[in-house]
Amino acid sequence: MEVISRHIESNTVETLLLLSCFALITIVKVRNELRFQTFLELFFSNKYLKIYGKEHNLNFSSFNILLFLVQIIVFGFFLHYVNIYFEGTTSFHIGIIISAIALLVLFKYYFEKLIANIFNIEFFSERYNFHKLSYRSLISIVLLPFITLLIYSPLPQKTIIVITIGLFLLLNTTAFILTLKNHQKLILNRLFYFILYLCALEIAPYLIAFKLVF
Repeated sequence: MEVISRHIESNTVETLLLLSCFALITIVKVRNELRFQTFLELFFSNKYLKIYGKEHNLNFSSFNILLFLVQIIVFGFFLHYVNIYFEGTTSFHIGIIISAIALLVLFKYYFEKLIANIFNIEFFSERYNFHKLSYRSLISIVLLPFITLLIYSPLPQKTIIVITIGLFLLLNTTAFILTLKNHQKLILNRLFYFILYLCALEIAPYLIAFKLVF
């Protein structure tokens, strides 16, 4: 009999990270069942934003922090596989990518707070960031099953990546439009500052990050 060697790919780190995501989502749901249910309806209703957008500490509640952890892990995987799709390989470990995203987001958030303080638009900045954080956390939950398929499914990986990229762009575009709609009065009143804010703090950092990775 001829011996056939089998190559078994180890996904220990990926498995632990995915399990962490599911565990964090479960904790959030169990601890805040009503809020989580309202949160899942975010793309169809702004009820969640109206109710929980009145909290004193908008972006640092346990609900948002736990979902932020899910967000950076999922987006880390997403960037990892997009890099593989376009480059054929990746020179960065998934842990490095996730850490870099976390540092970039935190740096960007505190830098935005500084700029908002200079322009005297702190109220708008906090609400705007809360809306972005909420939408992106929900997007990460939607993308999580597709990330799982990318790691474990025998289906063609390129097909799943293309679908995932398309879904990512669609959901982010929708979230951006809804965010602008929810803040249209504030934006119109401070249109010049918002354009500066958008160019300097929304577009430029991602272009720089994209250039560094690719």
